[in-house]
Amino acid sequence: MSKRFFTTLFFTLLLSSNATLSSQSDTSELEEQLLLLDKISYHPSLLPLIMQNTDYLELTPVQQQRLREWREINAPKMLDKMREVAQDRIEFIDLSLKPVTSKDELVQKQQQLFRLQEEVLSYKLACRQNILDTFTETQWDALLFILTERQNETID
Repeated sequence: MSKRFFTTLFFTLLLSSNATLSSQSDTSELEEQLLLLDKISYHPSLLPLIMQNTDYLELTPVQQQRLREWREINAPKMLDKMREVAQDRIEFIDLSLKPVTSKDELVQKQQQLFRLQEEVLSYKLACRQNILDTFTETQWDALLFILTERQNETID
């Protein structure tokens, strides 16, 4: 089986799942989906990692609530945009492999992808700003340590 087949299958399965924030298990599902879709954007999804490490980061209940409130409002919309990007990437690949597709159609589809990726980035930057406004400098440094450790795990 080809890499394209598995990529298409992965995105199809991912896009067919539906996340809500109505319960703790739904929140965990949302965080898992955000981590899976993290490759859609160049900016990492920080909030799921933070919520998994609240003790290590020594977040106060007030800080945790502030981050949860942001997530409840914005994460579902961001996830929908990330799914759109994933779907449009699949469509772009399919279009690019059809000899009848014109250069102009591909450029137009790529520009559409760029606009969607910019929308995802806007959500992620707003989340980052919320984190910066919520965290102390020590907590931010601790988050950077967690990110570094996570990267080292993926390299090993």
